[in-house]
Amino acid sequence: MVVKSKSARTKKNDRSVYLVPAVDKALEILALLRTEGREMNLAEISKATGSHKSSVQRLMTTLNHHGFVKRDEVTKRYALGIALAEYGRVALNNLDIRQLAKPYLQALVDYSGETAVLAIMNDTKMVMIDKREPPSQIRASPFIGLRFPATATSNGKALLAWMPEDRVTEIMQIEGLPAATRHSITKPSLYRADLAATRERGYAIDREEFQEGVSGVSAPVFTPKGLVIATISIAAPAFRMTEESIRKYGEKCMEVAAQLSAQLR
Repeated sequence: MVVKSKSARTKKNDRSVYLVPAVDKALEILALLRTEGREMNLAEISKATGSHKSSVQRLMTTLNHHGFVKRDEVTKRYALGIALAEYGRVALNNLDIRQLAKPYLQALVDYSGETAVLAIMNDTKMVMIDKREPPSQIRASPFIGLRFPATATSNGKALLAWMPEDRVTEIMQIEGLPAATRHSITKPSLYRADLAATRERGYAIDREEFQEGVSGVSAPVFTPKGLVIATISIAAPAFRMTEESIRKYGEKCMEVAAQLSAQLR
């Protein structure tokens, strides 16, 4: 029998009263290292999290022991550990949509001779959760687990185009429209016009907007209730993505995304 404190009973709608502080702080540190994308020392982590340096040190020692962070013995700095990759691999394998999408990704590779990608949204980021690559030596090769702003690439646009307007506004405010390349769309009015064009044609286009030399097309995957939950894409070296290729690959992505959507019913 679990006995809750009076404060917990009076705040039963506040989920924070049930959190374990040490675990919550450890996860906050992992999220910090992920967001920063670099090694950090104890002083930096302490300042960023508002925690005492001695408390942070105990947490980092524990995380390092279990492989969730790694400590450089020379610089005394910490980065995310290899254990997270293994946990992430298992989590990805358990995603039903990832398993269902495998033959459809291969179908796109067989059709186009280019890389096929499956991506989902996590908060305001897109996450690439699976891919299939062609044997060609010159190809687009994003890595599984890659996170990027939902406002970037055709993957994000294919999701945002079918999301509620207030949610799109929120994501644009959080992520902004950074100029990743000279082709990036950085004006909100132009970006919204691109989303409208995406809805009209049925697929999104990225013309070197996120990475120089790489273009792509993406189509949305829907739940039985009509909610967009993922995107399926073709990514290729920009010199091979002619207007004709973009049209053909975009329509093929739509076809395959519709078939995958039907599998979710």
